[in-house]
Amino acid sequence: MIRYVAILDGADDVWGVRVRDLPGCHGGGASPGEAIADATSAMREWAEARTARHLPIPDPSTVADLLRSGEIDSAGGESAVILRHR
Repeated sequence: MIRYVAILDGADDVWGVRVRDLPGCHGGGASPGEAIADATSAMREWAEARTARHLPIPDPSTVADLLRSGEIDSAGGESAVILRHR
């Protein structure tokens, strides 16, 4: 099982999750749980499309990599979540 670090952001009933290592892969929903579920589904579809084209699936970054990159705006309410692939 592969785990990807994603970034969760939102408030009230608008939430989004973007998967840093999978360009263009993201999900959304009315709650954090819905956004995570949608992003997990999008991640599977993203990987299936890449596999169908015989393109590689990128290796996941670590949480430490993401924190070092400064891509998480914790002051702005963003947080890291872990999504499982397969």
